[in-house]
Amino acid sequence: MMTRHFTATAFIIDSKKRTLLLWHKRLQRWMPPGGHLDENETPEECAKRECKEETNLDVEILGESSDDLFVNNRLEGKMLVNPIGMLLEEIPACPERDEEAHQHMDFLFIAKPIDESQAVTIAKEESDRMQWFTREEVEALDEETEIFSNVKTYILSLLS
Repeated sequence: MMTRHFTATAFIIDSKKRTLLLWHKRLQRWMPPGGHLDENETPEECAKRECKEETNLDVEILGESSDDLFVNNRLEGKMLVNPIGMLLEEIPACPERDEEAHQHMDFLFIAKPIDESQAVTIAKEESDRMQWFTREEVEALDEETEIFSNVKTYILSLLS
């Protein structure tokens, strides 16, 4: 049976309709920030944390929740922000990290910087390049060598 991990990804979009992507060292592709959920963390919390760790940006997760089932009793819980998508991704084995092939159950979110004057900083263990991309620049990325087709498709739909 295939091992599965919960992950969260955030497509950060600024007021200029650009998205922030990192050059993923291991995957050798432009990717949005994201990663594995920590124990006791919601997907939304994970997306925010990963943005901070990988880009230094504090972000707000955008989106709506479903009808509030807890409106009459806040002590029972709260509704979470709906992801824009949920993916089951095939992750190949990585012998240098001693990882077997596995799957990611990835919650996709849209995020915006809380303060656009906040400086972005690369997390060197994850990436060595980071760039804000316009829609036209994303369109020009090669799906064979620069960006995964599903990532490109989501970005283009968000920047339209």
